[in-house]
Amino acid sequence: MSSSATQDQWLNTVMDQLRALGAVACDPAEDGLAGLTVSHDGDSRDVFFALPAADYRTLKIQYRRLRKALRELGIGEGETFTAAPPPARPMTPQMRAARAERKATFEAWQELWRTIRKAEKALDVAYEITQMKDYY
Repeated sequence: MSSSATQDQWLNTVMDQLRALGAVACDPAEDGLAGLTVSHDGDSRDVFFALPAADYRTLKIQYRRLRKALRELGIGEGETFTAAPPPARPMTPQMRAARAERKATFEAWQELWRTIRKAEKALDVAYEITQMKDYY
């Protein structure tokens, strides 16, 4: 199955979200591969993506590797944010800002998970449509 606009669109969306996260370093695409270093809580994982979008199987494998790297780093899918209990003393503006930043980062990771799942679903649908066209 050749690359389609749907595959490119979702891959670009996922890559844009990854680049926007401060904990992800993106190496420029060389030889059709883009290297990502995802860091979280002092640990990091490397993930490589074929750019532009490859075939169905390659994209599924790439998304699976990304999901595995996120899980290994402790970034779970579908988690809910639980803030630390409030301190006994009133919070300073810096503490409020730090908590808001931590929540925003958490929500960005969860949005990335949702986008990956949407991309995989769109990829499956495009594949099924292609298979049906070939059959009929």
